[in-house]
Amino acid sequence: MKRTLLRFVLRQSLTLFTISALFAAACKGSADSGAPGSFGRDAFYRSVDYAVENYIDPDGIDQSRCYVNAADMALRSLPYSLTLMTREFYEKRAQFIEADRIPPGRALQIEGQDQFVIFVPDYSGWKERRDRIQSQDEERYRRMSQSDRRAEFLRQRQQDEELRKFTEASWKRVDFSKNDFERVVAWIEKNLSSYSAAPAGMQAPEEEEGEAGAAGQERPSFGMNVVYFAAANGFVEAMDPHSAVIDQGSWDKMRTEAEDSSFEGIGALLRGGGREDVIVETPLPGSPALQAGLRAGDIIRKVDGQSIATLSLGAVVKRIRGPKQTMVTLEVNRATELKTLSIRITRDVIHQTAVSSRLLSAQNTDARLLGGRKIGYIKIASFLYAQNNTSRLIRNEYQKLIQEAGGRLDGLVLDLRGNPGGYLEEAVDVAGLFLPRGSVVVRVRDASGEVQEDKSSAQPVTPADLPIVTLINAGSASASEIVASALLDHKRSLILGERSFGKATVQGVHPLRGGAMLKLTTARYYAPNGYTVQVYGVLPDIELSDEADGSFPPRWREEDMWKHLPELESRPADGSRTGWIDRLKALANSAAAESYLRLHQADALKPDHMLIRALPYLVALGQSPAP
Repeated sequence: MKRTLLRFVLRQSLTLFTISALFAAACKGSADSGAPGSFGRDAFYRSVDYAVENYIDPDGIDQSRCYVNAADMALRSLPYSLTLMTREFYEKRAQFIEADRIPPGRALQIEGQDQFVIFVPDYSGWKERRDRIQSQDEERYRRMSQSDRRAEFLRQRQQDEELRKFTEASWKRVDFSKNDFERVVAWIEKNLSSYSAAPAGMQAPEEEEGEAGAAGQERPSFGMNVVYFAAANGFVEAMDPHSAVIDQGSWDKMRTEAEDSSFEGIGALLRGGGREDVIVETPLPGSPALQAGLRAGDIIRKVDGQSIATLSLGAVVKRIRGPKQTMVTLEVNRATELKTLSIRITRDVIHQTAVSSRLLSAQNTDARLLGGRKIGYIKIASFLYAQNNTSRLIRNEYQKLIQEAGGRLDGLVLDLRGNPGGYLEEAVDVAGLFLPRGSVVVRVRDASGEVQEDKSSAQPVTPADLPIVTLINAGSASASEIVASALLDHKRSLILGERSFGKATVQGVHPLRGGAMLKLTTARYYAPNGYTVQVYGVLPDIELSDEADGSFPPRWREEDMWKHLPELESRPADGSRTGWIDRLKALANSAAAESYLRLHQADALKPDHMLIRALPYLVALGQSPAP
C-alpha cells in the first residue's frame, strides 16, 4: 500500500524550540533558532490547523493548553527570555519552591483582569543566587551516603511531579484561549525592542561582539518569525513530546549527519541554555565524552573552571568545542546520584556514522570471553539517513565481517544502545536482515483504528542458526525498539542490557510552505505479538549494566516526558523463554567478564562494560539455542 506520509519514528528530546538545537549542541557550532525568515502568523495557523486535523487523537487535544504552551514558547524565544505563568502559581509558588530557590523577577499583566502573568526574570540576581545554592547543595550531597542520594533524588522527582500537577490544574482554571494567545503575541511585537537583546551575563564575550555570517555580514536581528516558529513548536509539543515543527535546513542536516559526518570536539548532544540548565542529551557512541565518563542527564555547571550560568546554548558550545588533542574540563552535576564531578576530556575528530562494525577475536579480545569464537559486532547508531539505506549499510558491514573472519562468524552482536530511531521502513528492513522473509516486524494502528502489518521483505543476511545478542539501553528508542521487539518475539535474538526508552508512536513529516516541516504523531506501533512498548519499553531478557560498578542508576525515559501517550498492553510472560534464560545464566561465564573489567578499570580507554558482560552469554547461546 502506498503511504501518503513519509513515516519515521525518531525520538525527539524536550528542547525549547526544535530538534535543530541538538545539532549545534554536538559541539560543532553555535545554536540558531532555525526559524525560516517567512514563518509568520499565517504559517503558524497552517501548522496548527494541519496538526489538529491529522493528529492521532484529534478529540483528545486540549487546545487551551496548546495555546498556553505556544504563548510560553513565544516568550521564551526572546533573546531576553520571558515566561508565561498563571497568576495563581505566581502568588503561591512559595508553597512548592523553597524561598531562596525562587528565581527573582517581576510579573507583568497585559490587562488588569488577566489570570495569567508574564514573568520577567532578574538574570543577574538569579545567577548569583544559583551559584550560592549550587555550592550549598554540593556540600550537603557530599555528606550523604549513596542510598541517601538516591532517596533524595526520588524525593525531588516527586516534588517536581506535584508542581507539574498543580500547574496543569491552575491553567485549566484560567481557560486560556486563542484570543489570549493573540494578545500575548501582540504584546511581544509591541515590546520587541525591550527584549530583543540578551541580558548582561547571558552572553559569551564572542557573542557580545557580534558574529559574522558566511558572507561576512552580521547575523540578522531577532524577528517575529522566530516568535511564531517557537509558538508553532509550543503548540504541537503540548499535544505530545514527539511532535515538532522543523526547518528544512535542520531536517536535511539531521539526515546527513546521522548517516555520516565528522567534526572536532567532544562528541555530545546538549540541550537547554539561557535560563535553563545545560543538560547532556547523550554522548555520541565511542566519543571522547563517553570514554571520559560524561553521561546522559549530566548538568554542565562550569567549563574550564568558569560558570556557564545563564549563557546561551551557543555560547556554551563555543566554550566546549575546540581542536583535536586539546583538553576541556567540565564540572557537572549528576542529578541521579546527587554529586558533582570534574570530567577532563581530550577533544578529537568525531566520526559519526549510522552503521559501523568490527571483528572480536582472540587477537583483540580476552580469549576467555569468546571461547575461541569469532564474533561480529555491528553498531547501529541511527535509522535515519540521507542517501544510503541503513539496511544496505548493515549488509555491507556484515559482508566485511565475514571476509575478515575467513568466511564464517560464530556469533553476532547487534548494538542498538543510544540509537534514537529513524525511518519506520528502515526498521522493518533491518529486522528483515535477521528474520525469515515474510515475518511480521511491526503492526501500525492509525487514528481510524486501521491496522497495517509491516512484514520483512529483505533477503536475510545471516544463517538461521547464527547466535545473535542485541544490546539496548534507555537511549534505545522507537525504531530501535521495533527491531529489538521483533527479534525477541520471533526468538531470533537474546536481548541484553537495560529497559529501553519506551516510545511506540509513529510520526509523519508534512512539508509546510516557507521552508518548514511538521513532524506529527499519526499512529501507534505494536510488536509482532500484539503488545506495545509505549512507556514499558523493551524489557531485556537479562539485565546488564553499562556502569563500571554494575549499578542501574535512574534514567530519562518516555514516562518522564510531559504529555506522553499512555501505555497500553504490556508484553505477556513466556514460560519457555524464562526457562531458556535461566539455562543461559547458568552456562555464561560472567565471572570472567567481571575479572576482565577489574583488570582494565584503570585503562586510559575505558572498556565497554555492557559489551564485555554480554560476550559470555553469546558463547552460552552456542550451547543452548533459543527454544
